[in-house]
Amino acid sequence: MCHLILALPLLALPVLWLLPLGAAIPLYGVTLALTVGLLVLAVTAMRKPVCTGAEALLHAVGTVRAIESRLVRVWVGSELWSAEAGAEGVAVGDAVEVIGIEGLTLRVRKLEKADAASRQAVAAHCPFHSKGES
Repeated sequence: MCHLILALPLLALPVLWLLPLGAAIPLYGVTLALTVGLLVLAVTAMRKPVCTGAEALLHAVGTVRAIESRLVRVWVGSELWSAEAGAEGVAVGDAVEVIGIEGLTLRVRKLEKADAASRQAVAAHCPFHSKGES
C-alpha cells in the first residue's frame, strides 16, 4: 500500500497532459504535497520506539509483588508476570529490571533506588505501561 502512495506523483503526471496548465499545476502540487505529508508521517511512525510485545519488556522496570519459592511475581507493563530473580535476594516492593524472557517467565535483576527512578523516567515514551502501578 505504501508503494502506491509513493507512486502517486507518477500516477498524477498525466494530469499535466490532459488539463490546461493553469489547473494541472495546482492539482499536481496538491498531490505532491499530500504524498510528502504521508511520507513524513510514515517515517515518524517507523522511528517510534517499540511499546508492545516482548521487545518492549526487555529492560522494562517493574516492582516485586510476591515471592513464591524460587519464582517471584513482578508487576511490569500493567501486568503481573512470573519471574526468576537469580541469586540476588529480592523483597516485596523492590524495583527490578527485566533482563531476559524465557517463554512466559521473565528473568529480572534488582535495581538500586536511584537507578530505578532514572529508568522509569526514560520509559515515559510508552505512558500506558505505568497504569495500575502502585
